[in-house]
Order: sequence, then C-alpha cells, then structure tokens
Amino acid sequence: MQKDVYSIAFSAFFADLGYQAVLAALPLYLVVILHAPIYLYGIAEGLNYGVGSIFSTLGGKLSDKYSSKKVALLGNSLIPLLSLTALTFNPILAVILFATGWWFRNFRTPARRKMLASVTSAKERSEAYGILHALDLGGGALAVTYLVLSLYLGISLRLVLLFTVIPLIVSTLVLLIPKVRQVEKGESPIGKSIVKRVLVAAALFGFSYYSFGFPILSVYSSSGKLYLAAATYAFFLFSSALTGYVIGKVKRNPTRMLGLGYVVAAIGSLGFEVLRSLPLLYISALIIGIGAGFVETFEPTIISLYSEKTGTGLGYLSSARSIGLFFGNVIMGILFTIDLAYWYAFAVSLIASLVVFSIS
Repeated sequence: MQKDVYSIAFSAFFADLGYQAVLAALPLYLVVILHAPIYLYGIAEGLNYGVGSIFSTLGGKLSDKYSSKKVALLGNSLIPLLSLTALTFNPILAVILFATGWWFRNFRTPARRKMLASVTSAKERSEAYGILHALDLGGGALAVTYLVLSLYLGISLRLVLLFTVIPLIVSTLVLLIPKVRQVEKGESPIGKSIVKRVLVAAALFGFSYYSFGFPILSVYSSSGKLYLAAATYAFFLFSSALTGYVIGKVKRNPTRMLGLGYVVAAIGSLGFEVLRSLPLLYISALIIGIGAGFVETFEPTIISLYSEKTGTGLGYLSSARSIGLFFGNVIMGILFTIDLAYWYAFAVSLIASLVVFSIS
C-alpha cells in the first residue's frame, strides 16, 4: 500500500509545487499588475469553479467507465495551461488560460482520488487521504515560499509563472508509477443518505470556502507589500498540510471530524473580519488551514467508503464543492467591497457543519 500511496501523493506534491504558485499569484497579477477590478477576480474564480464542476463530474464518471489512471494522466498533463497566464497582458485572456488549466485539474481530481482508494483498504483510507493532502499542500506551501522569495528579490512574476510548468510535468511523470486495482466497496444501508448529506455539506462549505486570493488581497491592503500578501497563503498551506498528515491517523468518527473541520474554518474566516493586525491575520490563515486539513481528509474518505461507484461519487464531491465555490467567489467578490465577505463565509461554514453533525 505505502509505495503506491506515496507515488500518488508525490504526484500531487509536484502538481501543487507548480500550480499553487500560479493560484497565489493570480489575484496579484490581475488586480495589482493588470489593474483589473477586484470583482473581476471574484467572477474569474467563480468561473474556474463553476465550469470546473462539470469537468469534475465528467472525470469521475469516466474513471468508473475507463481506467482511473488514464483519466488522471490526461487531466494532469493539461494543467500547465494555467501557467501560460504569464504570456498575456490582457486580463480576460489571462482568466481564460488559467481557467482552462484549472478545469483539467478538476477533471483529474476524482480519478486520482479513486486511484488512491484502489490501492488501500477501507481501514487505511483516512490515513491515505491524509498523506495525500499533506504532500499535496506541502508542495503548495513550498510553491508559495519560492513565490514570496521571488517577489521579495524583485524577480519578474511572469518568469516565476513560466517556471511552474516544470514541476507540473514532473507530476504527470510520477503519476505513471502506481498500479491500480478494483476499488474495495464500502456498502451500507444508510450509505446513500450519508453520501447525499456530505455532498450537500460540501456544496454549502464551497459557498464559504472562497479562493484564498481574498485573504491575500486583505493582507496586501493592510501591509502594502506583495511578498507579505503572498506569504498569507504559505501559512494556510503549511498548517493544512500538517493537519492532514496528523488527523488522518486519528481513528474517530469521520463525519464528526468533518463537521469539526467546518467549524474551525468558520472561526478562521471570522478572524479575517474582526482582526486587523498582520500577525493576527496570519493566525487566522493558520486556523483556516487547520479546518481545510480536516475537510480535505474526511470528505473523500466518507465518499469513497459509502459510494456505490467510487469514481462517480468522488466526482460529485468535487463538483459539489466547485458549484459552491462558483457562487461563493462571486458573492465574496461583491461583499468584499462592502466589508461583509468574511461574515458571510463564517455563517455559511457553520450551516455546513450543522448538516454534517445531523448524520447519525
């Protein structure tokens, strides 16, 4: 189990080592360099996730019909399209290039998660998804670190974005290594009810689980420094990666752990609304990261255990989150201008937690 789990997880590591730098740079590139309005960034992120929900569903269904490994490789190989945002000075074209690469990232996500389920038993599942999340966001944290250092040293942002193509190619090559098999099913009389409620909660949480570009812009507004703003994302990624690794080893009721994650994320959002000093904003980013570590470990664990068709269920999970993120980012973009965005995120995260805690 361990060899294949770590092969899949290290593919995620290299993927995030590339595209997370682009993700963190996008709000700065659009708003600060190309002078696009903040609401356009909110619409852009909504577009990424809204259309991305279709790609998630399609990727999940195809991974059940065909080889999950082939579907994952196809999607992963096209993610570098988002790095090409560096080649344009047009905000609309930059959004289109980023969105296309992001859609194929969504396309491969359920297939890659199914690959992980196929190389683990039911008892190993939460730990495996915790390892995946840890290496996934660990790569992302390093990506934001080199982005921050590059901005601090005055290296061209466009040059950094083009560099991200290299780890994305390595990610696809590493994904060739693991050998997949038929997924072990986790049937249960209440399985369908559990899956439906978790999907509803995932969509609701998506309404509050905004792109982290908004906290990045909040810190930039407070500090006026690009590198300090980008560092916000590093705090989030490091704490989320560490949480995923640790929490995956905890053998507790996964639905309760998921609900707890939603509550923690809500507290972090509240921090961005009521706190103003830079150190406290960084602490809020750490708290949101802890919540995300819970969520990204236990959501796929529950779906993989109770879905009749694993790939399709995981595709619906990614799709539900993307639909929520579509509306959430658009709403956040609008509310951000009147200082109500984080209150909204706080309230909706708590509602999502109530849905999950209602599961018996």
